[in-house]
Amino acid sequence: MEYVFSDAVKEVLAKRGLKEDDVKAVIDYAESSKDKITDGKRFIAKKVIGDLTVYADYSVDGGKAVVNAGYAHRMKILDIVLETEDSEWTYVKTGAMIRKGHTNLTFMGATRSGPSLVEPASGESWIEEYLAASALAAAEGLFEQKRA
Repeated sequence: MEYVFSDAVKEVLAKRGLKEDDVKAVIDYAESSKDKITDGKRFIAKKVIGDLTVYADYSVDGGKAVVNAGYAHRMKILDIVLETEDSEWTYVKTGAMIRKGHTNLTFMGATRSGPSLVEPASGESWIEEYLAASALAAAEGLFEQKRA
């Protein structure tokens, strides 16, 4: 598969300390396993790489994966603690509707619940970019400062 990264996406990845190869690995995994969610236009997939959960937000155009965004967090995803309403997303692997909800996340010994997209039957959760790039990144930084 060919990968397309715009200059803007490359810049954001660099600011987030992410490698294009890691985002490509997420897409490769998602395409081979169907472990991804879709809103009918784009996909969100995740893969644990080292101590990071790396996400790829991408679209497929012919044989090309057009990367819309890449993001990551270091919090470990635990269990779903709440599901509320249906979202516009579907789990490609099973065809199940993805719901809005909350998932327990743990980092440096602390466990907290946070908003997520959830698929209750499989127990899978996905963190959206806005949350990973802001609140989770800030929380990880605070925990690290507290431990230092």
